[in-house]
Amino acid sequence: MKKFLNKLLPKGSFKANLFTFMTGTAVAQIITVAASPILTRLFTPKAFGAFGVYMSIVSIVTAVATLRYDQALMLPKENKDAAHLFWASLLSVISFSVLSLFICFLFLNKIILALKVPELGVWILFLPFSIFLSGAYLTLNTWSTRQKKFKRASISQVVRSATVSGVQVSSGVMKTGPAGLIGGAVIGDLFASFVLAFQVKCDDERILKEGFHWDSIKRLGKHYSDFPVYSSTQNFLNAVSQNIPVLLLARFFGPAVVGFYAFGVRVIQLPMNFVLTSLREVLFQKASEVYNTGGDTYALFKKTTLGLIAIGIAPALIIILWGPVIFGFVLGKGWVIAGEYARWLVLWMMCMFSNLPAVLFAQIYRKQRALLIQDIVLLFFRVLAIIIGSLYNDPLLAVILYSLVGVFFNIFIIGWMGNSLRKEVKRI
Repeated sequence: MKKFLNKLLPKGSFKANLFTFMTGTAVAQIITVAASPILTRLFTPKAFGAFGVYMSIVSIVTAVATLRYDQALMLPKENKDAAHLFWASLLSVISFSVLSLFICFLFLNKIILALKVPELGVWILFLPFSIFLSGAYLTLNTWSTRQKKFKRASISQVVRSATVSGVQVSSGVMKTGPAGLIGGAVIGDLFASFVLAFQVKCDDERILKEGFHWDSIKRLGKHYSDFPVYSSTQNFLNAVSQNIPVLLLARFFGPAVVGFYAFGVRVIQLPMNFVLTSLREVLFQKASEVYNTGGDTYALFKKTTLGLIAIGIAPALIIILWGPVIFGFVLGKGWVIAGEYARWLVLWMMCMFSNLPAVLFAQIYRKQRALLIQDIVLLFFRVLAIIIGSLYNDPLLAVILYSLVGVFFNIFIIGWMGNSLRKEVKRI
């Protein structure tokens, strides 16, 4: 059996690395899936709505907190240069966390009033800690991917999922409300980041210590300035676009609607993340390697994009046809509305699932400026979609329009990047 596995998955190969990553992801997702029907019976849609608003803010700020130097560190040929970018990313995360701490303390009441989710209360003050932990984890994870230490991320994913689910279920039994969901996420991120940091320290402490050189950090930061200027701005706008429904739905329709929307997205993302969390890191490493060696990037793009489309079609059809029934049976009768939202959201998320290679290759080929322009236009139409739904006082209409906007733009990005890569290969 061992010989068979070694032949099927040669050590260090793309398939072997992907399998390693997916194993940890699978265990983490199983834990999350097992906990979901319990959580929906312990927490109300309003509690999940408040939690969704909190996590949306974390996602938006984290999208820019590293200034995308966490992605840039994959590109240098030498590890010493990558180490400089590692510290550039981590220092940026610390700066954003400190800044957000001051903002939360100074404007706590105004933030709560603006969000119109009083259930959050003083838990807003935990935002800086979540931002720091999320940004640090991204940096550590990408460094581990560059070093082809995929087991690190697999272990940390399992630790996070087990901790989050355990704390949230325990808190739900004690009727803590949104505080239990938020506290579980914070503690889970803390444990996962600690586990990953410990492994990085054990294996790579020497090179990272040598990389902490201020002049070199500034030099490499300037050399890869297109990442903070274009890529981080694009990533920020993309995060705003994906999370804007949570913030606007909360403002226009209240936290219960947000809870239905957020859990609809969560259920669809669980199987998606099983593939994407693993593939994103492994594919980025492989694509960067093919690019640096002058290989056929279009062939890799085409193969992975078509593969993702093939994987996603059947689950998407199941949600479209039987979403409300599945949600009501598994999560409880009170969550049928979430299934109704999900059958429309899956259209957008299926396209987003398939566009991963396009986004990664756009970063590698330094097309951040074009992505930024596209995301500005996308954000405008997504906000417009939610506003139209609010004018008709119809949250389902807002969700439908939002999803269809995402479908159009994601298909456009896939076609645009595929055409660019095909031309690039022909030119070479």
